[in-house]
Amino acid sequence: MNMDVKNRYNIAVCMSTYNGEKYIEQQLDSLINQTLKNINIYIRDDGSKDNTLKILKKYDGINNIKVISGKNIGVVKSFYECLKIAYEDKKYDFFAYCDQDDVWHKNKLERAINFLSKEDQKIPLLYFSEFNYCDERLNKIEKSKLNRIGASFKNSLLECISFGIVEVFNGSLAKEILKSSTKDVCYHDWWAYMIASGIGKTLYDNEATVEYRRTGQNVSPSGKVGISLLIYRIRKFLFGGYFPKVRQQIERYKELYKCRLNKNDIKIINLFSNRYSFIKSIKKFFYPCRFRQNIKDEIFCRILFLFGML
Repeated sequence: MNMDVKNRYNIAVCMSTYNGEKYIEQQLDSLINQTLKNINIYIRDDGSKDNTLKILKKYDGINNIKVISGKNIGVVKSFYECLKIAYEDKKYDFFAYCDQDDVWHKNKLERAINFLSKEDQKIPLLYFSEFNYCDERLNKIEKSKLNRIGASFKNSLLECISFGIVEVFNGSLAKEILKSSTKDVCYHDWWAYMIASGIGKTLYDNEATVEYRRTGQNVSPSGKVGISLLIYRIRKFLFGGYFPKVRQQIERYKELYKCRLNKNDIKIINLFSNRYSFIKSIKKFFYPCRFRQNIKDEIFCRILFLFGML
């Protein structure tokens, strides 16, 4: 990317924090040291009870950082509020979500903008990349494998492979996110993936652009293996009310965007409903294309289709 392009676009980074005192400064330093410089950083603290807000106040007003202190409303609504503040504050070309305890590669935003800037900005665009799983000290464990069979609308209905830590998107997608609100949204990054996959375009980058720190406090299950992953899934899927929330999210998407989908995607989303239908369950079970990236997860989903859980 040449220097003219580097300085042409304005980018807003939207971060939500909660009790992140241990690693927040390291993450902020990685944002400040990005190769792109036309960056404004918006941080909404979601009612932290530790020293996170005190640390953030030291950065407030420096290096284009704006800190917003808020009540605890949960991760989805907090990111939504942060994005809304950024969107209304200034006209930005692109936006990025950011977690509190990772470290960005210096060229993360430059790579993302290089992808996004070549596309039609009138449609919702979402860029996402791979990342490196790391331990608490940022020792690399392995590279993620998010995209095994390709990003698609049908995949977005049942799985989010576009993690917030690597999502960068244009103003058109930001507008759609804010217009849709947080009603029945499971996760902010998943919702962005669904919107872009259905009525816009997703752009995948196989390069890892973030060091993703596993601390035991992350919201996402990524990086869990073996027994820990099994326990997580049993808790979430069988006892956490997960599937009804996913069905509600799909219904909400159908309500907002069905009229803007292509004919094939309309057929796919019509297979999903909050009301149980034996015929639809059978059609989903024998659907000729995969929904999930991992074959084990795909088999699990097909079984759930039969029982009317998805």
